[in-house]
Amino acid sequence: MNGRRTLVVCMVLISAGMVLPPGALAESGEDIIIESDMTWEQDMTLSQNVRVINGGSLTFSNVQVTLENGVDIFVDPTSSITIDNSGLVAAEPPSGLVGYGYCDEGNRSGIKVEWPDPGRRMEIVLTTIEPSSLDGVTAYFGDDSESLSGANDSIVFDLGTEGEIWVDLVGPLCYPPSLSDVRVKRANSEISDCQGCQSGSAADFGHRNMMVHGDPGFTMTIEGEMWSNGSRLVGGQIANAGRLSINDTSLDRVGPVILTSDDAAITLSGTTHFTNSTDDHDVRTRAYSSIEWGDNVSGSGGLTDKWERRLAGQRLSFEAIYVAYEITGMHNTPSYSNFSNLDGVSFVKGGGERVVEIAWSDDNTWEDGAIWTEQAVVTITDYRTAWNPDGSGIGDYGGGQFPLGWQSDVVVDQETPNVGWVSITTVGDDGNSTDTAVLGDSVAVEAVIANSGTAAAILAIDCNVTSTGIAAEMSPTWPNAMIGAGGEEIIHFTWRNSVIGEDSLTCRALTPTQLVDDLAYGGGEMSSGAITWGEAEEEEDLPHTLPIMLALVVGIAIAGYVAVIRMNEVDEEGRSQE
Repeated sequence: MNGRRTLVVCMVLISAGMVLPPGALAESGEDIIIESDMTWEQDMTLSQNVRVINGGSLTFSNVQVTLENGVDIFVDPTSSITIDNSGLVAAEPPSGLVGYGYCDEGNRSGIKVEWPDPGRRMEIVLTTIEPSSLDGVTAYFGDDSESLSGANDSIVFDLGTEGEIWVDLVGPLCYPPSLSDVRVKRANSEISDCQGCQSGSAADFGHRNMMVHGDPGFTMTIEGEMWSNGSRLVGGQIANAGRLSINDTSLDRVGPVILTSDDAAITLSGTTHFTNSTDDHDVRTRAYSSIEWGDNVSGSGGLTDKWERRLAGQRLSFEAIYVAYEITGMHNTPSYSNFSNLDGVSFVKGGGERVVEIAWSDDNTWEDGAIWTEQAVVTITDYRTAWNPDGSGIGDYGGGQFPLGWQSDVVVDQETPNVGWVSITTVGDDGNSTDTAVLGDSVAVEAVIANSGTAAAILAIDCNVTSTGIAAEMSPTWPNAMIGAGGEEIIHFTWRNSVIGEDSLTCRALTPTQLVDDLAYGGGEMSSGAITWGEAEEEEDLPHTLPIMLALVVGIAIAGYVAVIRMNEVDEEGRSQE
């Protein structure tokens, strides 16, 4: 019952908009849910996750907050958080150091210690981040060097050593060295409380050309809005899909601030400054995220750049399979080659993430210009189908070369054909269209096909008798033609039928088997008008029988004439005998 009363009191305080110490909900062991306007003005240690949702807002005002390891502050798309003149500090910030992997003297990884007592020899004990080791690592200090090995190793300095001392580290084959802890003590002694003796996490020591390494002490997941002014954030990670506005704020071991969507935005203004980011850049965004970096904003510097834009999962979509291409101009990749799969898709670099823009550190001496932006080019190296085979005089489809944009799906449909039927007409002997034909004879057919695309195509057609679906008797069997881009062609062939009655042709363009979609280049079917097939008419047979009839008449006439002459001769002979 007491627990229920406590919960009711807490809810009343929240609804009234009063300040609610986190401890008031600590016994519940659940997330702190904020759905209204809330301001925290008391120093505190925060051990529970905080969820600002349903239009709520949370303000840290003039307060110092220690966040225990693993705490997450979540702000949904309808809500906001404000950090005003306050500090949010991780109880367990990332504490290791990792090099960038450079070997040249000016960019070596280094750690700084101080020793005030030249009358005693100093020893530095270095311990690596598990599971790495110091095997093959060389330490450079002053004019000397020493090989290191094992999970930890030490360097002993001669008498007379004092002041600021830098120890540079170079891994084997330039592999970046790592450090978890550093201990400075008297040589050959376990005394650790002497003047100048130090012991602690590597990141707490002065360092150069090394990144802080380790898991964030807390996280902030922003889908709505976050404002920070005159504040200090230490040891956390910020992932933003909404909008960040950060002014006059220090961000130590917080970078890179990560923008997780193309719609996310970050504005850095005033004297905001980054230190000790855990990667080689202070801000990481998607390709189209919005970044505003004020003139007086400073990054971690050195080899840590201001921001990187990254793109992942980009794909090229072709209308055919096995289209080969090459990409040049990407960051740290001289060229990349691949081909489209059975879906016509090819993922750039296998769909992996790549850097498409870098805003260099203010300490940059190795690149021209303040910002590098990818200017990648795609070159089609093999895009052949049955409509543009080798030796046809038609080049590869796909446009040859084109700039690679940053959109997630790049559709490659340039310089491809797009054919469509115009008409199918039967033609008589006089060259005009006809709707009758004689059984057993062939009738001429003209099929007109247009190409509204931007590349030529050599295509063939096939026709069936519409009423039966049976292949039509055609000559040639597969009529074909080359149709230029933007043009049309007449395909001539003949059709013979053996069935009396009315029928028509249904013709289709034979599309390449390489296409993902049969109609990607157009085509389809079209039917001719109806044609009546019949036997030859009688008047059509008269010219053949007339000569025979005339010959018969003439023969009869001649025979009659001969008979008459013969009868006359017989009659005259009879009269003479009398």
